[in-house]
Amino acid sequence: MITCSEQQRIACAIGGVFTALAIEKVLPVMHSGPGCLQNSGGVLGRFNGCQSGVSYPDSIIPSTNFCDKDVVFGAADRLRRLVKKSLEYYKTDMVLLVDGCGSEIVGDDIEEVASDFADSSAPVIYAKLPGFKGNNLWGHAQVLKSIANQYLIGQPRGGYNEKQVNVFGIVPYFDSFWTAELEELEKVLRILGLEPNIIYGRGKGIAAINKIPQAAFNLVLAPWTDIEFAEHLREIFGTPYFQYPCLPIGPTETARFIRAITEYAKLDRQNAEDYIKREEDRYFYYVKNAIRVFVGSPVTPRRFYINSSAAQAVSLTRFLVNDWGMTPIKIFITDDAPVPYQDNITAFLRDIECNDAEDFDIIFTNDGGLCDQELAKETFPYRRICLFGTCWDQLTANNKRLPFLPVSAPYGDAAVGNTSYFGYDGALVFIQDLYRDMTQKILGSGIVANLEEAAGH
Repeated sequence: MITCSEQQRIACAIGGVFTALAIEKVLPVMHSGPGCLQNSGGVLGRFNGCQSGVSYPDSIIPSTNFCDKDVVFGAADRLRRLVKKSLEYYKTDMVLLVDGCGSEIVGDDIEEVASDFADSSAPVIYAKLPGFKGNNLWGHAQVLKSIANQYLIGQPRGGYNEKQVNVFGIVPYFDSFWTAELEELEKVLRILGLEPNIIYGRGKGIAAINKIPQAAFNLVLAPWTDIEFAEHLREIFGTPYFQYPCLPIGPTETARFIRAITEYAKLDRQNAEDYIKREEDRYFYYVKNAIRVFVGSPVTPRRFYINSSAAQAVSLTRFLVNDWGMTPIKIFITDDAPVPYQDNITAFLRDIECNDAEDFDIIFTNDGGLCDQELAKETFPYRRICLFGTCWDQLTANNKRLPFLPVSAPYGDAAVGNTSYFGYDGALVFIQDLYRDMTQKILGSGIVANLEEAAGH
């Protein structure tokens, strides 16, 4: 039988360009077909919370527009001219040459082209990102390695900073909420007494990249992404890393994270506990204010499906189970997590305060349509089930009238802005968003409840 994967939730390797776009004034120069970046931008940009490159919107990124005749004759000379003009016309702190499938197969040597600009006004490095070698998460890793190997190693190293921590694990643009997550995480780490060094987002850029070797340790907030890069930084700079398997949501996981990093970095424990108490008091004030309508409602969902990336699945599962007493039914991991990491991801998902932690299924797949196919066969007479996934799952949720929230790429064409589900405040936003969708799906309106239908279900 011939099968195909449905509902794309990852982009091809050239989507790693969006990691470069998240670093201020790093200019990608594309040696690829004219539609390559646009196709990746559908999953990682405009249909993932209406995002776009800040320093350089994807519509103005230079490209050789590699075409049919270039497959025969090559286009390395045209790339050289394009790089020269890009350095002349764009204000940039770094140029990243990127090739795609066609130019990689033909054998155009972007490494040689980059070497021709060793004495240019801005460093020129390269990353080979043909789509046949991997997805955008693989491409993300290649971009980071290119920065480390071709730029950082040759730079003078500043002094060691015992309070500095480099933050990795959150993949920009692939994580729909990355900008707000990193801003809020930076605030928390500073309160704890650390000096976070984050290379993505507003006000970061090359200055933050230059500081990477100075850190006391690297923090990886993910079940598998950026682990390999953290190990690489340990090899070349001797910097240890601390992995926390998810970006915490809610009081239980956030307190657990704060205590874990406080212990690892030997920070002030009393300061950490005081912060936890202040935030928990505030969080539970708001939760108690709404607990009658959310927890006390007979139509509030008690079980859930997840169809998302591993990072979001671990964060959400721990929050929904540990803080809200919900039970997972089945979790689909759709970010093509490498096989060597899958056992760890499974362990992270089952590390929850639940007597039935072994009873739910975990499926690793690159076919996002499997979850929707399964849900289409199910009947939910009481509709006390909710679904978390991407905008692809919205139609299934609407057809079944299941409470639903998009939590990973592609998020949809709704603007994300500075929304985040991270930490204490993020958990409150999550509850508000879920309750709003729940009332619309089950009661019919968030203002006038359809009590007759609610009573019957």
